[in-house]
Formats: sequence, C-alpha cells, structure tokens
Amino acid sequence: MKAVQAYAGRFVKEEDGVTIVEMVIIIAVILILIIPTLGELGSAEDDKLNELKDKISK
Repeated sequence: MKAVQAYAGRFVKEEDGVTIVEMVIIIAVILILIIPTLGELGSAEDDKLNELKDKISK
C-alpha cells in the first residue's frame, strides 16, 4: 500500500503527471466534438444516398 501512496505522491509532484492529465483532457474534448459530428455526417450521407437511389429507380 505504501508503494501506491509513494507512486501517487511522485505522480502529483512531477510534471509528467500534469502532462498526462492535460493530454487526457485534450483527447476527451476532441472526442466530445468529433463523435456528434460523425453521427451528423452519417445521417446526412444516408439522406443523400436515399435521394440518389430514388433518382436512379425512376
């Protein structure tokens, strides 16, 4: 248990811990922005494909 406490203490004191936390936050923000955008693109593409299918079948 002391090893975990020592590691946590070093993690907080060293800048590597801060860098890791910053990178995780940056990745989370990017994913929060990208995932809904990809969903919107998918539905927009489905609409276009259905429109093309209707035009071709006429």
